Amino acid sequence: MRVSIRGIGKAVPDRVVTNAEVAHRLGHEADWIESRTGIRERRYVGEGESTATLGLAAARQALERAGMTPADIDCVVVGTCSPEHQFPSTACVIAHELGMTSAPAFDLSAACSGFVYSLAVGSSLMSAIGARRVLVIGADALSKNLNLDDPVTAPLFGDGAGAVVIELDDTAEPMRFSLGADGAGGEHVFIRAGGNYQPSTPETLAENLHCMKMYGREVYRSAVRTMTALGAEMGAGGFDLLIAHQANRRILVDCAAALDVDMSKVYMNIDRYGNTSGASIPVAMCEAWETGLLSPGDRLLLLAFGGGYTWGGAMIRWNLPSPASVNGAAKEAFLRVGLPS
Repeated sequence: MRVSIRGIGKAVPDRVVTNAEVAHRLGHEADWIESRTGIRERRYVGEGESTATLGLAAARQALERAGMTPADIDCVVVGTCSPEHQFPSTACVIAHELGMTSAPAFDLSAACSGFVYSLAVGSSLMSAIGARRVLVIGADALSKNLNLDDPVTAPLFGDGAGAVVIELDDTAEPMRFSLGADGAGGEHVFIRAGGNYQPSTPETLAENLHCMKMYGREVYRSAVRTMTALGAEMGAGGFDLLIAHQANRRILVDCAAALDVDMSKVYMNIDRYGNTSGASIPVAMCEAWETGLLSPGDRLLLLAFGGGYTWGGAMIRWNLPSPASVNGAAKEAFLRVGLPS
């Protein structure tokens, strides 16, 4: 479908968790984490914060930047693997908080590929249900699903949310998507208990089966191989900026090398946020735009890989004007919702 991004926003918790804090608990040096992952710190939700509160804050920022209200939105799609509840969906919770009473709202579960999947689905809803404007959110608060004594997962994950408002636009270049999945990878990164397969019991809680488990080497190899192939497919015609899922700095560097892409064309913020799962790509998109790295006409390549295994790529012709070009009252409005001065 021919759609344009009209507004973009992000939200991260205030609480900063440094490598020193994580490493002390694990009995390691702080440098050990950064040298292996590229992460220096991450954000954790605090009291009263959750996947839904982060998604709501990002959505409000995206709507305000788009110059729209919730009444203008025809559907809400949330990509998350740490939902607010088993049901109702996190999307329903956010839509309710926005004051929406009739627009469809639903979650999509594709782990770290959730935002790209959701963007593809949100775009397809333009023709499927006649939606004109869709609010697409990627949000996760996986700090609540971590065993903080696990040296594999505890250093990696943080919390955040990103959102975009997309609108039907007959003049736009169509967004291109490529999605895939291989359930055989499900044994390499998972949360075992809490679903129908293994319901919650005192024993599952005592054994930390509600916490994430990951076999890092297998996931690392699969991520590099899959995102490299996806990048070669989606980016064959060239691109101006690559934003890949922020899982590990070495994964991003290895993918760029395999694709023969200079690192100046690869956006990274993993050092400040860690792996925020479904929020990773939209948060990075928002920051790249805020800092002037995205201008109208730029070709933006998105690459995601996550548990399932799932993967997804998108090629987007960027249309939002650079914040630097906004002036006067409009700029003041943008600054009120989080742009750096």
